[in-house]
Amino acid sequence: MAKAKYISDFERDVIRIGVSRGIKAPAIARFLGRQKMAVYNHIAAMEADGTIGNVPLAFVADEIARAINAKE
Repeated sequence: MAKAKYISDFERDVIRIGVSRGIKAPAIARFLGRQKMAVYNHIAAMEADGTIGNVPLAFVADEIARAINAKE
């Protein structure tokens, strides 16, 4: 069951950060409280439109990556 109709911009940034830091989609999905298929679908869409590499500032990305890994 879907948690929300749309993935927010913040959630897209978290997905980009996770992918750039080598974190697997299921871990990102657990961190966001989303279904892993939703994360996989958004990763594929961002790869297709070339926005997967648009990672926010490095210090923000590092903090979020640590938070995702800490939840595992």
